[in-house]
Amino acid sequence: MLNPNKRLIRSIGITVSSLAAFQCAVFFCFALYYGISSAYTIPFTASSIGFHAVILFLLYRFRDDFLIEDTGERLERVNLANVVTLARLSSLPTVLFLVLAAKDYPIRGPLVALVAAVFATDFLDGWISRARKQVTRIGKLADSTSDYSLIVVLSIVYQYYFLIPTWFFALIVSRLALQTVFAFVLLAIHGSFFPKATFLGKATVAGTMGLYALETVRLFVPAGYGWVWTWAELLVGIVVASSIVDKVIAFAKHARQASRRGDGAKPAGGSADLERTDKE
Repeated sequence: MLNPNKRLIRSIGITVSSLAAFQCAVFFCFALYYGISSAYTIPFTASSIGFHAVILFLLYRFRDDFLIEDTGERLERVNLANVVTLARLSSLPTVLFLVLAAKDYPIRGPLVALVAAVFATDFLDGWISRARKQVTRIGKLADSTSDYSLIVVLSIVYQYYFLIPTWFFALIVSRLALQTVFAFVLLAIHGSFFPKATFLGKATVAGTMGLYALETVRLFVPAGYGWVWTWAELLVGIVVASSIVDKVIAFAKHARQASRRGDGAKPAGGSADLERTDKE
């Protein structure tokens, strides 16, 4: 019989392989039905295989973080909440290439449904983890990665199709760049960091995903309702801008506290930790 560590490694391999196969099945269902050419299918296949290989490597690398936070219990397999989170992450190549293909093929209707389903997993995984009392460290890390990766991909694609204004794209890029810089600074100071939820951080993720879903619906709405999207972009933009200010203030506060302590240690409950929802 396999020991717990080997059972977890085997579960990781089966999970990632199954998700890769599922994403390929989704994409090729679109490709066969709508006659999508090899100009899209070949790059998708190569990208998806490489992307899932990276996911497999990272999960193996962080296998010690498959721990239930409340009890410290080590998981012997990938639990359901983590599978849902990883499904959202694994969908990135599929969504990216289908959105690009939508320029040449009439797939917008099914694509909207697919994007909505991907967004829905952002709420489903958190509900499952809380209901089953299986909040895990790897779940939080994977959830944060999947959310921001999805936002980055969709921001680039939506800007390419002019579905979002340039100022909003610049705001999102600035927010994500700032978070990345602060992450490296925290790593340099402490050697590690652990994601922590903030209200504005959660509002930024939820608001941006909601806006992008709304921007997709815009493709099917007759002209004359542009004011709806203008106001939606403005409101979400205010939230994102506020989160940037909040992040700078929190990081400055953290730096002052570390300076006063003189040992570079992170104060308990410090608010400068990278925010992430407490869903996982």
